[in-house]
Amino acid sequence: MTGINQPLAAGDPVVAQVPTTSGSLPGPFAGQSINCRSCHFVTEFEGVTGAGNRTYADFTTRSPLPRSINGFDHTPRNAEAMVGSFMPRPGPTFLHFDGEFVDAVSLVEGTLTGRNFGWSPDQQSQAIAHIASVIRQDDGTSPLAMQRTGGLSYSTLLLGTSSKIPAQFQLPSGYQIDVQSATDQQVLDAVAKLIQAYMEALLFQQSNGIYTGSPYDSFLAMNLLPRAPNPGEATAAYNQRLLQAINALKNPKFVTGAGKSFKYHSQPFVFGSTELAGLKIFLSGAPGATDGSRHAGNCASCHPAPNFTDTVFHCTGVSQEEYDAANGSGSFVNLSVPSLAQRNANYNQYLPATLNHPMASESFRHIAVAGQPQFADLGLWNVYLNPDMPNPQSALASVVCAPGVDCSVDQGLANTIAEFKTPNLRDLADSNPYFHNGSKLTLQDVVNFYVVNSQLARLGNLRNAPSQFQSMSIDQSDLNALVAFLQSLTEDYDDQHPPLL
Repeated sequence: MTGINQPLAAGDPVVAQVPTTSGSLPGPFAGQSINCRSCHFVTEFEGVTGAGNRTYADFTTRSPLPRSINGFDHTPRNAEAMVGSFMPRPGPTFLHFDGEFVDAVSLVEGTLTGRNFGWSPDQQSQAIAHIASVIRQDDGTSPLAMQRTGGLSYSTLLLGTSSKIPAQFQLPSGYQIDVQSATDQQVLDAVAKLIQAYMEALLFQQSNGIYTGSPYDSFLAMNLLPRAPNPGEATAAYNQRLLQAINALKNPKFVTGAGKSFKYHSQPFVFGSTELAGLKIFLSGAPGATDGSRHAGNCASCHPAPNFTDTVFHCTGVSQEEYDAANGSGSFVNLSVPSLAQRNANYNQYLPATLNHPMASESFRHIAVAGQPQFADLGLWNVYLNPDMPNPQSALASVVCAPGVDCSVDQGLANTIAEFKTPNLRDLADSNPYFHNGSKLTLQDVVNFYVVNSQLARLGNLRNAPSQFQSMSIDQSDLNALVAFLQSLTEDYDDQHPPLL
């Protein structure tokens, strides 16, 4: 292969424009090839009306692919925000909305050699060889290399022995590799380890492990409220302790925005009485709730502070709403989902395409389509107990079949229908549209969704409804307060000075 550093005669058309929910924007990588940042933006659109900053998320419901593969010309899911993906947590790490990956190395390698980069499952070896060739044959003349390193090649930087390497780009020994003698797989592994280190550094503003960047964080600090669990304290216990401390405040000090404003957002930097009311609703649960009179969101049961995610999976009804919109009300509840034995006997009919099954239909990891009721997105169901995806199974079993959960039938497979990973709620202003399918454009839409679906769950009309919905009791009168609170989690995230290795 020649010409690794030569400008492309014609860039990948998929990066020429950036789709948004309100139209398209000129692509910042027009004339180039597909890359990770093509779906995970940050500051590329700073100051652009209708765009602005991102938390390594995109602007649309599903991102376009470089080429159509197995009938897919877009990703099956919205591009998940990456900031905070590796924050400390008590349990396993799950990546992607359906938990397909449990570490960044496998995610990066799966992405670079997968359809997001234009490779079909049966081209994995070709993809790995291509990546290794790009690394080996790079000569350091790309604009980025010239700007950052003075023209050092990947080979030189990864070997780590040249005196010309600037101190800030000197890799620790654990990341160094001689790419000229390494195998193609070893080169890919080295690349993935470096990207993992970068991803792990993508964190919201903190000081000594305490979040500091949002109006909410400022409110806690001003009122001397507990800002994180004590050592050994369960997250749920911390959230109850925080609610008790908030309820005990007689004269709360509010964040008025005096002397402080957002750099990247038009909203004021405030936390006032409306935000406080929303926080109380957010933290409060109403056991046995049957109507909307108690103003208890029970949101913290799945989005506990301070990270605002439990990092596991729930079925909130997003797939049901999408499927019913395409096939008629009540269709998802009656959708025939195969047993474990049926699924294993008919892998190609139901499950995602893999190296072992490159022609699989992915009918249950697919956007719902009117007139084609075989298509639905069942989320975690596609990954759990999938023989072609062995890596996450132990970690998934620990949460799918947690103590007290009935997994007697099919090892709990039915428990995973339409479940998706709980997203982080910090800096939501920079990650819309919301949900795994990008179906909600605003926070008002999101709260309305939970008003409706928690009622459906209590009526028994939401398939595989989470138990947490039974303690959710909110109505339209709670909307403004909850939205105000969610907006108070906004911060000025950017990546201008990411931490070094």
